[in-house]
Amino acid sequence: MRGIRVGTAFGIPIRLNLSFLFVLPLFAWLIGGDVGTVVGVLNGVFDTAMPAETLTAGAVPWILGATAATGLFACILCHEFGHSVVAMRHGYEIESITLWLFGGVARFVEMPENWKQELTIAIAGPVVSVGLGIVAYLGVLVVPGEFPAVRFVLAYLALTNVALAIFNMLPGFPMDGGRVLRALLARKRTHARATQLAAEVGKLFAVGLAIVGLFA
Repeated sequence: MRGIRVGTAFGIPIRLNLSFLFVLPLFAWLIGGDVGTVVGVLNGVFDTAMPAETLTAGAVPWILGATAATGLFACILCHEFGHSVVAMRHGYEIESITLWLFGGVARFVEMPENWKQELTIAIAGPVVSVGLGIVAYLGVLVVPGEFPAVRFVLAYLALTNVALAIFNMLPGFPMDGGRVLRALLARKRTHARATQLAAEVGKLFAVGLAIVGLFA
């Protein structure tokens, strides 16, 4: 996946695909345009009392949207670094991490076929996301109520990071959950057969999600 190189961390080039330049403003617009609803959800989930009237006044929603969207993609980048750093510890080379339309992707020069290594690499990303969610939630508890905008962004990142981890652990190959499934299947099967089975499970899961989405 091609992209504009914007920096390096842990020796891994970070790239932005052109589609990212479209999706970031889109996310900012979607969040900013629905701040009132999001505040209600966050207040219900975290039992906070963030004032919707303050957070929906003037240009505040659009500032919150831009900040929350940028924070979300920064967390996605950290998620990919979770995979990459663990892979590097196992001796694998990471070509780059690219942010694009559907989030982030780490490009491996060589994919692991050892099931234990693949298991730890696949789990690392969701573990990072959950950790970021916990840190963001602790921030919500620490930040005083006089700073509702800061609490909003932290609460949003707390919820979305945990949701991201849960979604990625669904058994839909090649998502993280699908890779975990393949690693477990590869314990007593060849890597190729485990990949085939994980892909079939992923297809069935995708069909199930499509049916739920259609009728819901």
